[in-house]
Amino acid sequence: MKITRRSLVSAAALAAASSALPSWGTLAAPEPHEADDKQFPGLKVGVCSYSLRAFSLEQALQSAQRLRIHYLSLKDVHLSLTSTPEQRLQARKQAEDLGLTITSCGVIYLKDDESLMRNALDYVRDLGATIAVVGVSQEMLPTLDKVIRDYDLKAAIHNHGPNDKLFPSPLEAYKAVQPFNRKIGLCMDIGHTFRMHEDVVADVRTTRDRLYSMHFKDLDSDRVDAKGVPVGTGVMPIVPLLRELRRERYSGEVQLEYEIEEKDPLPGMAESLGFMRGTLQSFS
Repeated sequence: MKITRRSLVSAAALAAASSALPSWGTLAAPEPHEADDKQFPGLKVGVCSYSLRAFSLEQALQSAQRLRIHYLSLKDVHLSLTSTPEQRLQARKQAEDLGLTITSCGVIYLKDDESLMRNALDYVRDLGATIAVVGVSQEMLPTLDKVIRDYDLKAAIHNHGPNDKLFPSPLEAYKAVQPFNRKIGLCMDIGHTFRMHEDVVADVRTTRDRLYSMHFKDLDSDRVDAKGVPVGTGVMPIVPLLRELRRERYSGEVQLEYEIEEKDPLPGMAESLGFMRGTLQSFS
């Protein structure tokens, strides 16, 4: 099938329309996770709860269900890192009752303190997640390397672009983790990477063996002050990137991080997921 911009936009629009948000009172029972093979062929697509930061935990979970996704990256704005194990298990059950799996938590900003790192990883483990998306400095990596060995988890370093003093680029994070346990890898924020004027597709190829998570978004430019827009309406190479992830058989998570329209993010999030659905389905 020949893919053109017009066919992709049409497919995306159709997908967005077919997955229109149900009303609060008519939520259907969640479909099993296997349905993602048809929704987002070849990829594990979810949303970052940070996109829903203006809402309570319960509202955020209900909103994620309305978007008909099954995977969630939980930010501590919805459940404090100081929460008790009982509170974490309760949040996990709330998510699971709605057909959601918390696959990661973050971004969690770590300190070079073994006990604090263990508390953060306990938090991730208690929520049933397998990935801690973290902010760390290079100096903290030996401590993280020591601690992570005691957990059946992965730690994924998040890059934050031109203004980040720790790891602006995923390439810098990738180089830094090479001497350490393979449980330590990357969460590539594609927007911040694009603002570094880097080739996002090439960066995926370079880092693929340690790429465990992605924060997915679109921007209106590659400037440092670029603004977020619904995925598929900006200037980022979304279609080539999704094609590369499929080609590489990427098995990590792809979490939509919609940072704009804080008070009313669902329409833009639904549009973004619709474009991603339409694009991935057009590859089949």
